[in-house]
Amino acid sequence: MSSEPGTDRAVTVVVTRVVAPGKEDAFARWADEVDRAAAGFPGHLGAVRLHDSQGLHHLIYRFDSAEHLDAWERSDVRRDLIRRGNRISRQRRSRSADLAPWFTLQDRGVPPKWKSFLTTWTAAYPCLLTIATLLKLLFPGMPQAAALAINSLVLTALLTWVIQPRITRRARSWLLRGARPAPTRGTTPMTRG
Repeated sequence: MSSEPGTDRAVTVVVTRVVAPGKEDAFARWADEVDRAAAGFPGHLGAVRLHDSQGLHHLIYRFDSAEHLDAWERSDVRRDLIRRGNRISRQRRSRSADLAPWFTLQDRGVPPKWKSFLTTWTAAYPCLLTIATLLKLLFPGMPQAAALAINSLVLTALLTWVIQPRITRRARSWLLRGARPAPTRGTTPMTRG
């Protein structure tokens, strides 16, 4: 083991945050503040941010020792930043003291099937009811096969391009609840901030 900091005891932390809808700009400003604050602490080796269009943001920090990381994590500055960040996002973490840390980041944030079913049904039912009612009022003698064809065509288009994207965006935090980096090789999952 080397006595020089940073040569063999570096520690990496991955923090995944699910950003509340409409808070993306506030989150970006907040994450910039966190990066600047962490960089001012002894032993800070660097930070990386990754994000996707689903609302998952991965903040990766590396310190030359567990002691330096712990000093940052126990600091009043960080506690205040975390308190503010929790107003606009939810946090999940993993940490590694391995020489070559590896973290598997959450996939595209695929929600459980029951959540997908519920959001789709919530969107589909009112659309079906509205379209069917309008068709019956406007074209009372239309054959059922034609009415179903029009109904399914309009419903599919509305769900695909108008309704589901909006519902998914608004329900993103709920749909992705529980998203976290999956630790691998030498990592320990952590859930506290």
